[in-house]
Amino acid sequence: MKISNKAKLAAISATLVSGLVMSGSALAIGGGSSGACSVDTQRGSGAQFFVPSGGDGNYNILGWGNGTGGTVGVYSGMLESVAEQCILIAAATTSQSGDGRDVAAAVNQAKSRYRDIVGSDPKVCTSGHSQGGGGSFNAANRLDADCVIAVQPDTVFTTRIERPVASDVDVVCIFSTGDVLAPALPSNGRNCERNSTRYTQEITSGTHFTPTSGDGGAVGDVMREYAERWLVN
Repeated sequence: MKISNKAKLAAISATLVSGLVMSGSALAIGGGSSGACSVDTQRGSGAQFFVPSGGDGNYNILGWGNGTGGTVGVYSGMLESVAEQCILIAAATTSQSGDGRDVAAAVNQAKSRYRDIVGSDPKVCTSGHSQGGGGSFNAANRLDADCVIAVQPDTVFTTRIERPVASDVDVVCIFSTGDVLAPALPSNGRNCERNSTRYTQEITSGTHFTPTSGDGGAVGDVMREYAERWLVN
């Protein structure tokens, strides 16, 4: 019996939601990374902010989109560990972040709310996991962002990259060897590359749910490396 694409999407979405819920129940809150900044978590309208203090007191912004069915709390260990590198995280609270609208709104809210510490023209990078990873391309286009850090991006079932990002946007797509839900091959890596000009692909260890535990394991290590490289002054 042939299974329709709609049925495949429903099955994958159900797996993503159940996996995120189970991973979240065992989540170790607090990043394992020790950066130069301390972090305060604050809530906004449709957004949660990981606000650094310390360092030089002037910060750039990372916009974040959750995976399908996910919450910011599921990723809070990894996001806090990124913010400890003296980066302000603007995380959209939606569990459907593929079109990039909510992530763009969270970043714009952060620019206004925290203008005293991000300045008038902060560097902005968009990021996210799974559906949010694919959606980070769409958010980048809405924001005219400087960089994209897509974490295990799904660009096939839960979202589509609407158009390529600008030619001066740095892009990295991070995949892992144990990921059977959004692997690099056969399609996701290719979709990332053809929608980028300045493209890097990273393959690391872990499953699709590695970013939801502690500071994100090997996937989180690579995410922090690029966030620090592109967003720390």
